Amino acid sequence: MKVKELIKELKKLDQDAVIDISSDEEGNNFGDIGEGVAESRLRSTGEKVYSLYPQNCEMPNDRYLDEDEK
Repeated sequence: MKVKELIKELKKLDQDAVIDISSDEEGNNFGDIGEGVAESRLRSTGEKVYSLYPQNCEMPNDRYLDEDEK
């Protein structure tokens, strides 16, 4: 995903909401996005790439309210 595509998607969201980062595609852990951003280049194309890292990781049951708690 390109930065401009991410910005476009983020503009659709509630601007006062918290945004999380998942540790994997299965959603095993979630956390706040850390402040640091790594910058490099993709080996396959040479395109610039930025990587975001989680500041912390929590299990979903520890981080989010259950349906009956909302």
